[in-house]
This record gives sequence, structure tokens and C-alpha cells, in this order.
Amino acid sequence: MYYWQVRKYPPLKEGEENKPKVPTWTSIIDIGRTYNGVSLSMNEYLSIEEKYVKAVEIYMNSIQVHELEIYLISKLREELFTEHILKYPKCYSQEIVESYYSLQDGSLLTGKQIEHIVRLGMREDVACQLRNGDKFFLNFSYDYYMDIGSSILCEDAIMEIRNLGLFIDLWEWPYEGNVWENSVE
Repeated sequence: MYYWQVRKYPPLKEGEENKPKVPTWTSIIDIGRTYNGVSLSMNEYLSIEEKYVKAVEIYMNSIQVHELEIYLISKLREELFTEHILKYPKCYSQEIVESYYSLQDGSLLTGKQIEHIVRLGMREDVACQLRNGDKFFLNFSYDYYMDIGSSILCEDAIMEIRNLGLFIDLWEWPYEGNVWENSVE
């Protein structure tokens, strides 16, 4: 199994032990805050989020995966989710809101449903793992990290994801957050 971490942040440079701390946004709640003299707009936020949606689409298409099962879902408290809808209306279409309420363990997702859960996961509105048998899994982390697991190494997909402007690196240690390997029969 190959595990990949996808993020908007560059990796450590060769020889670096610690990454210099540079203030940057890490969540939807950072919209309107200023980083390096620039205010994060909803449009800028959505353009980066779109790259993550495309990254999932690229990898899934490259390995011929078209549906994902929800595993161990937890949702943001409803009052906080409602606050997000009101504060960031451009980010929450009616379809995305309806998706949030319909998501549950064991549901099979395809097409737009996958796009919606990726957006909700990146916004930390839901936490879960998504999987397709022993072929592919997807996990959302805090601070705008996303993890991909795949039984197939697909260099073309990795290059396409990098061309989006995202960083994607192979994990070089055990992926401890993966409940998937122990649950797939």
C-alpha cells in the first residue's frame, strides 16, 4: 500500500530539520484574515480547495475508481455548521448542505457526492475515511492536509497533482491513522 500526503505547503528542504514558521491560512475560518499583508478572500480559498477536489478526481480516474464508501464519519456540531453556512455563503451551495445532512457510515458516493465530501472534509465539517475496497482510500486531516492511500502507484497522477500547484509526497513511515487496512477483508 502506498500512502501519500497532499498539501498546499512545501516540504522541508534538503538538510532542514525544522521548517521556518511562516504565517499561512489553514482553514475556512481564516477567510477574511490577513497573511503576509494579503487578506484571504473566499475566491482564493475556493480556488485552493478546488485543487484538492481535482487531485482526488485525478487519482481516482487514473486507477479506475468511481465510487467511495464512507467509513467512521463524524460531523461538526450542527450549530457550528450553520454558522459556517451563514458566514461563508459562497462556499455552501444547497447541494453541499444537503450532502452534509445525508452523509452516514456505509454510504456509497459517486460523482458530485465525492466532490461535496472532499469540500466538507477540507473545511473540517466532516471527518471520515473514504475507501474503495483494497484499492484506494482518502482521509482528511486538519490544517489543510489530505491523505491518499492506494494499492497502485500512479506516477502520472502524482505529476498531474503536482502540476495543480499542490505538494504530494510518499509517506516513509507507517500510516497510523489508517483504520482501513485492518477493516478490509
